[in-house]
Amino acid sequence: MHKNLSSIPALAGTCMHDAIERWFGLKEGGTVMTTAELFEEAREGFRKGWRSSAGDDWRAQPNKMVHLAEHHYSQEISAEQTERVKEMMTRASRYFCESEDLAAVRQAAPESWLSVESMDTWPFMGVKIYSVPDFAYQDDEAVHIWDWKTGKPREEDWFQLHTYALYACEKWSADPENIVLHAAYLNEERVDSQPVEIHRLSEVQDKMSTSVREMMEIHYDPDVDELVPENWPTSGAPDACGYCRFRGICEAAGSV
Repeated sequence: MHKNLSSIPALAGTCMHDAIERWFGLKEGGTVMTTAELFEEAREGFRKGWRSSAGDDWRAQPNKMVHLAEHHYSQEISAEQTERVKEMMTRASRYFCESEDLAAVRQAAPESWLSVESMDTWPFMGVKIYSVPDFAYQDDEAVHIWDWKTGKPREEDWFQLHTYALYACEKWSADPENIVLHAAYLNEERVDSQPVEIHRLSEVQDKMSTSVREMMEIHYDPDVDELVPENWPTSGAPDACGYCRFRGICEAAGSV
């Protein structure tokens, strides 16, 4: 239950992603959503998630239905918070449907699409890596990978996009030198783009390798192995406790 808690900003971002995925689905069938229709699709998704969270619907399937941390921990939700969601969806819808920055996305023919929010896996160091590129298409030799963001730019965004580049090399046999990465910050109304650099790709692989090794070192079978609590220390307490979804079951948060 706790690991599946969402938040108002996260739910809003998910609903915007889902609405854009719907946009692509309709375009593939020959129909294009307007700015107003895209906004309504996102807003209705948010309202549906809100109703599930505020009531008891989520209890039937906590791992599949929306439950907000704000509701779970009985936090006060201001009108300003919900108004920010509406403003974000308004800007994001307008920017996606009307901006020249995203004209290439809107004009890409369906037969050139490589991925539209499609979850897939690929092998890395003997484990499955899950990848869900928001949108990717091929233009001659170039492979363009797009990621929709409704928050502010972060350096971690480029790590994520480079993992998608590794996925593209594995799944589509793409030449890394022909891959272009695009972070579309819909609420900020800007697109940052950069071609893949081989040394950056190597750095991402090294970071992934380190992460996989660290996780494998503490992985255990709860049906066979004894839990070693020291392997699972709290992270960020107490500064992060106010927004950590696990604060309801964490001893460190209990003293905050």
